[in-house]
Amino acid sequence: MKTLSLLVFCLATLGACTPPTDTAATVRATVHGTTAQPDPVETKIRSLERAGQLNVLSVRESFPPQFELEGAAPAIAEVQALSGTK
Repeated sequence: MKTLSLLVFCLATLGACTPPTDTAATVRATVHGTTAQPDPVETKIRSLERAGQLNVLSVRESFPPQFELEGAAPAIAEVQALSGTK
């Protein structure tokens, strides 16, 4: 009985130490805004940031602005589709 308990404990501990399988890997990308006012790219970025799907790492004050983003690949792709960049 002790051996079985020890085996179950070891397996449970090993299972807790394995990293979770992440289906939405975090990626980084630079996305260019548009010249439209209000900028639909920036609007989408801000809404996804509020939802916790994107993290804005930096904003380059060029015209149009450039956003360094980190987040799930589908969220990055959605923003890139608005800006026309890949």
